[in-house]
Amino acid sequence: MNFFASRDVGVVLPCAGSGTRVGSDRPKQFLDLGGKPVFHWALSTFLAHPRVAAVVLVVSPGEIEAQEQALAQGGYSARIASGHLRLAVGGAERWESVRNGVVALPSTCRLVTVHDVARPFVSASDIDAVLAAAESDGAATLALPCPDTVKWAASDLPSAGATAPLVESTLDRRRVWLTQTPQAFRREILVDCYDRVPSRQDLSPTDEAGLAETFGHAVRLVRGSQRLHKITTVEDLEGARWAASKETP
Repeated sequence: MNFFASRDVGVVLPCAGSGTRVGSDRPKQFLDLGGKPVFHWALSTFLAHPRVAAVVLVVSPGEIEAQEQALAQGGYSARIASGHLRLAVGGAERWESVRNGVVALPSTCRLVTVHDVARPFVSASDIDAVLAAAESDGAATLALPCPDTVKWAASDLPSAGATAPLVESTLDRRRVWLTQTPQAFRREILVDCYDRVPSRQDLSPTDEAGLAETFGHAVRLVRGSQRLHKITTVEDLEGARWAASKETP
């Protein structure tokens, strides 16, 4: 049987961000986590999933050659040769990077999953849950109900040394969810969004679910996990390294 015959999911892993808030001169996705780069954790999980036809790793233009060599040294040569693993060049903004990744996917991928590689401990069950919701509703994202009282500030975040803002209102936390990834979409929904972005110069979407919402597509919330916490700060990286040390080899 053709390798791709029973596989209908494409995965885009944006890996072109600067990710410097962890206090390193290297982007966080390339830092060591349990003996391998951070992004390898999510990459290996998606490559192992039985429905995934191709994973596209989107990197900055200056990283293409280095990552091709690093992936080959990491044992991914056969995956690259077969087309199961591909590389694409990132854009100026996240949505452009993801769009470039979607374009690089095989045409047989009717569902597209997008995942932040800084959430390294994604599992097959996470992937299955968000794919099922996307098949049913068109678009879905993992998320967690907010456990805290949420205040809406009267102004933006203050700059260093500025006075902290006053509270404008308190939101009903029963309706507040904290977005995670993976997110999944019917491919035609993402294509529709990308076709329409140029008409909206005011947009600067931070995730694909938000992009889908902007253009009128319903997005299903799927309960995620604390395990999917994103590595953003030095403390997050330390916590992830502790968690990685507890993983079964």
